[in-house]
Amino acid sequence: MTTRLRVGIPPEIWDHIFEIATHVPYTLVPEIFEKSTLIGDDYNELCRPALKTAFATKRSLVLVCKQWWHLAIRYLYRAILIDNPRKILSICSTLQNYANGMGAVPGAKPLGWWAERLDVVIRGADADEEPLVDVIMCLPNLAVVSLDIGERRSKDESILHHILNALRHAASSLRVLDWSMESSHPATLLIERRLVAELSRLCILRSRYMPWTDGFIPQSILSSLTTFAVKRMLITEGGIPGESGLEDRQISLREVVIDMTYDDFESWSIFMGRYGIFLTSVHLTYCDNRYLVIIKQSCPNVRRLTLSVINFSYLTHDMLSLPPIEYLGLNTLGVYPTWMESESLVSALAALRDTLPTLRVVQLTNPVDVARLSTTHYYEMAVRTLEKDLAQCAFRIEDHDGNLLLERLEAVGEPLIA
Repeated sequence: MTTRLRVGIPPEIWDHIFEIATHVPYTLVPEIFEKSTLIGDDYNELCRPALKTAFATKRSLVLVCKQWWHLAIRYLYRAILIDNPRKILSICSTLQNYANGMGAVPGAKPLGWWAERLDVVIRGADADEEPLVDVIMCLPNLAVVSLDIGERRSKDESILHHILNALRHAASSLRVLDWSMESSHPATLLIERRLVAELSRLCILRSRYMPWTDGFIPQSILSSLTTFAVKRMLITEGGIPGESGLEDRQISLREVVIDMTYDDFESWSIFMGRYGIFLTSVHLTYCDNRYLVIIKQSCPNVRRLTLSVINFSYLTHDMLSLPPIEYLGLNTLGVYPTWMESESLVSALAALRDTLPTLRVVQLTNPVDVARLSTTHYYEMAVRTLEKDLAQCAFRIEDHDGNLLLERLEAVGEPLIA
């Protein structure tokens, strides 16, 4: 049976249908900016399975009939996910064939022209990544790039150099760069720094290493970069000079994610001394009182603060001595299997009610934390506390989706005891 488009439905309507059928929230510009401080490993674990599912849907759409192929083909590689080295050659061949006019309608744009996002996750030490350079060269309009190729052997370092240089091909369109590479090789870091300096429209930068001698961001991205996240802020004599003199520069930086996997407190202190006055949002990936002190001293305009703690019992009185913020995000890195941990969250919320009058929203940003409150051990106390003890709070208490936490718990209902 031949499938045909319904007569009278214009192509624009079908475009809208295909857009809805293949849409993955918060993965493309501009929606991705709403999750700017969350971009990283946890965010990738959530969105990449959805991108994979969406690609299967797209592939089904283009195979329905020729008319659907012509209408839906531009969605097929709108977001490209490479999570297996064997996919690189296949995708490279397809993109190059279309770039050379093979399989494309005369006058139509190449398949790679429509690509807006590229995710590459290759962890195998023996993977052949050379064709990845050719893939990137076929994608001139990339807006979002997330690369995680794992630790390099010294002889493979040149591959990273070629990949970084290939990204210059999309420098004019790149808005989000998540460069999750393990390499700290000086030559690689130098090329990375040169690439970043060319990204005049870059809004979100996440990198594992960023060696600067003076703590200044490159002048070329000062006017566009709004969110900066880095695992290691290396401000040393062996680093790379930045740009001094901020007085006459337009500074767009508003959000910083401080990853404390490594203790770079001195370097971060220098950086915050340079840019803290511009910041309105800070995310600490592991809560440390020293960094909170720096935020209070260097960030007079901060209004949003997100704290990650091992569990809620770490929210001590000192930890909750916060600047006059309006939004507080909370999430745990571990588990809180005891009743005491649940009570710690309640105590923290009560303390904020009494000591932070500027606060308007407290959000549990980790879906796992919200799910735990729906379990048998915590549900009853959570609902009772939200209904009575915290009912008069001046701030909203929200789940990870921005809904009132009490409404979400009531909608789920009390769990049954087996």
